[in-house]
Amino acid sequence: MLEQHAIVLKTDGALAWVEARESGSCGSCSGGGCSTRRLADLFGRRERAFPVDNLLQAREGERVIIGIPGGALWKSAFRLYGLPLLLLIAGGLAGQHLYADPGAVIAAAAGLLLSALAQKAWPGSRGWRPVMLRRDNEFSLVAKSC
Repeated sequence: MLEQHAIVLKTDGALAWVEARESGSCGSCSGGGCSTRRLADLFGRRERAFPVDNLLQAREGERVIIGIPGGALWKSAFRLYGLPLLLLIAGGLAGQHLYADPGAVIAAAAGLLLSALAQKAWPGSRGWRPVMLRRDNEFSLVAKSC
């Protein structure tokens, strides 16, 4: 389970809008922050609020721990990036084999369209959604891997 510290911004019935909070560097980069963090600093970091089921009946301003299953990150990355890329390349190769260059372009575009349709038809999985695990009673710095 991947866990992250968050703060509850507002509650709306059974949902709580939370914002994940970043801390300073995690310590594995000798206190200077890793290159990924520096790149994020360069392009600007902004915190994002998102809804989770308010299983703990948390109130506004409370600190909580949210989490997602470990494999959910890889599955969603494949769904959003891998599948479109795979269908784009497969369509382009098939079109190139059958109809030369114009066919490659058309079939690659058809692969992307097929990917978009597959995304719409893909059944939603609640297993990929973040869940509120417990209240955060720690007042130490939030550690986040870089």
